[in-house]
Amino acid sequence: MRIKVIAGKGGNGCVSFRREKYVPKGGPDGGDGGRGGDCVVVVNHNLSTLSHIVDGQVFKAQNGQDGKGDKMHGADGKDIVIEVPKGTLVIDAENGKVICDTAEVERFVLAKGGKGGLGNWHFRGPTNQTPTHATKGEVGEEKEIILDLKIIADVGLIGLPNVGKSSIISKLTRATPKIADYPFTTKDPVLGVMGYQDKKIIIADMPGIIEDAHEGVGLGLEFLKHIERTKFLILVLEIVNDPINQAKMLLSELKKYKKELPKRIRIVTFNKIDLVTNKEKIDREFLELSLSKIIKPKPKFLYISALTGENIENLKDEIIHSLTFQNK
Repeated sequence: MRIKVIAGKGGNGCVSFRREKYVPKGGPDGGDGGRGGDCVVVVNHNLSTLSHIVDGQVFKAQNGQDGKGDKMHGADGKDIVIEVPKGTLVIDAENGKVICDTAEVERFVLAKGGKGGLGNWHFRGPTNQTPTHATKGEVGEEKEIILDLKIIADVGLIGLPNVGKSSIISKLTRATPKIADYPFTTKDPVLGVMGYQDKKIIIADMPGIIEDAHEGVGLGLEFLKHIERTKFLILVLEIVNDPINQAKMLLSELKKYKKELPKRIRIVTFNKIDLVTNKEKIDREFLELSLSKIIKPKPKFLYISALTGENIENLKDEIIHSLTFQNK
């Protein structure tokens, strides 16, 4: 998303002379202009998307006011604050360089306001007791900015479209994602909060991956960039639809985007166990051995049903265990 930021112009300095009774020619007393307002980006922890900002939107800070007589300083212009979710990258559109990463800095001045001009009292002296000039305020900085959101979450759910990630996150948290039987139900990452003791665990339901997502097919890169900032991943597979081939395709896309990403998989869930009429016929040993060969380090395997809630509590326990282990 591209926006424009314009900092405020500084107010002009004032040319003024004292007017006192019985003093026909008072000295200079023109005040300074106020500073122009800054354009500031600030993290708002209640935001999870950039949907409140319009592409091409212009953010302009207030100009500083001009100085006045009696050495009165003009009022400084008000800053304009641009609120973004944590994890938003702020990039200079002109050169592509990252200006700030809100994962590390929660407040940053994008464009500085111009300095106020000097009033004529600054220019008084033995040889110029009645200066008749003041300086103008400086123009504020102006930039075109790209905002690029990379979600920060403790846990990311990944899988093909329609494997039940939205249903799982609705069971784990109070998130209410749209759930329907068609591809890309989730157009943007959905965040939910799972409470544990006095802590909040942020879980992100990522849009489904499809083949060639690393090349931008489907939601493609719009999805893949978000998972870089999760602490670990949960791979969601559909038990009734060749889970091994599902996993191979997903791992291939992750590796092509960034080869280290598959190493973040800590838990593999086989969802929709409720659709299996004879659970005893599931060759769990074969499934787990096959996936352990392609997912390193070896993940924890769980057989769940987001529809009925089967083993969802065990999944919560494993998430807590994985985060506790990782933070040691």
